[in-house]
Amino acid sequence: MNFEIIEKQKDVTYEVAKVSFPAYEEYKQKAGEVAEYVRSVVVSPENIKEAKGVLAQSRKLTDRLNRARIDMKKEILKDYMTVESQIKEVTSIVDQADQELRGKVRELDQVERDAKKEQIREIWNARIFNYPEISDMIPDAFDRWLNPKHLNKSESMKHVESDMTNWLEHTRQDMRAAEAISKECLVHYITGNGSLSDAIESAKLVEAAEKYLDERDKEEAPTVAVASFVVTGKKDIELTERLLTENEINFVKKGI
Repeated sequence: MNFEIIEKQKDVTYEVAKVSFPAYEEYKQKAGEVAEYVRSVVVSPENIKEAKGVLAQSRKLTDRLNRARIDMKKEILKDYMTVESQIKEVTSIVDQADQELRGKVRELDQVERDAKKEQIREIWNARIFNYPEISDMIPDAFDRWLNPKHLNKSESMKHVESDMTNWLEHTRQDMRAAEAISKECLVHYITGNGSLSDAIESAKLVEAAEKYLDERDKEEAPTVAVASFVVTGKKDIELTERLLTENEINFVKKGI
């Protein structure tokens, strides 16, 4: 069924309105004379009153002309306003249909993107077994790697697979390099933005902070005075031990 709107040769017609102002030159001249008269009036109560009267007569004329202009404009534009409303109504119907079609296109596009995502996920699941470090330590690795552009129609599956392989290889190498530096570095790489250099820098900062805290704790730790005495002879040793115990003095006994 053909739904195409066939353009008519005369779908919108109009006639040029003929509007004239025969008294224009005469009225313009008289208005100029009135204005010149007002400018030349010498200020006095009588002169001002007379000038006001002249200007009032001119104002009556201009008021009548403006009322005629407004009425004429309404009359001339009456048919135009009707046609304008009708054209806007037709346009609105087509625009609404266009928006509905765009919505259906978006729905179809999303269905196709979802289907392609599942196809890509199947390829990922088949390959991730070769990268146990990634699957064990980065559970959301697929979502980290997947880019919205991978789901575009213009993005071939061959290119998607190539990008997937490169990412997996690169990530495995980075994880091994991070682990070789320190466990802390590996943790920062896994929980970070996927940048090895950033992970190294973060691990260094943490290490520096821990070192600073350890040194500070050592500096703030109270010092304990320790002295060593050597006592010989069994009786003297027993006497010394008894004296220390009776006076509640901490001691460490070595030897006998």
